[in-house]
Amino acid sequence: MAFGALYMLSGLDAPWLGRQQRYRLKGYLRRTDAESLIRLTRQRATMVEYWCRDSNLAKVETLIRPSAATGALADSFQLTATDAVEGYVPAVALDDIVRQCRLKEGVTPVRVRLRITDNLPFGEGPMPLAVCAADLAESNDPRERRAGLETLQQMIDDHHRKEQQ
Repeated sequence: MAFGALYMLSGLDAPWLGRQQRYRLKGYLRRTDAESLIRLTRQRATMVEYWCRDSNLAKVETLIRPSAATGALADSFQLTATDAVEGYVPAVALDDIVRQCRLKEGVTPVRVRLRITDNLPFGEGPMPLAVCAADLAESNDPRERRAGLETLQQMIDDHHRKEQQ
């Protein structure tokens, strides 16, 4: 349901949702704000941070669905791009990615942030904008949190306008 709400806000189809679930989510999105939506979607994934060699960062990027404000996505949130890699992976693929890319947990500096989930929606390329905004809104960095909340609120407002037309 959490991914469904974020996909719907991004204007994308969520084919894994049933008709009743889609109807309930539309009703919820009519009455929500960004803070409430973050509370609803908080349990969608578990984040784990890793150290990674520079030479393996590009490989990590090919094995995950990019998210948050890393790389080219930073411009969407008016944030400075970093060389860190952040994205989603299915839980079943995590051990293989850690092994292939020689990621080390608990070592600094953190270069890779992976959000692990059992229910990663099918797709290629970066995660939808609302998912990225939700990731940022959960950040401890005040600039990232503000950028995520502002983007989510704007998407919610746009969704309200489309529903009223």
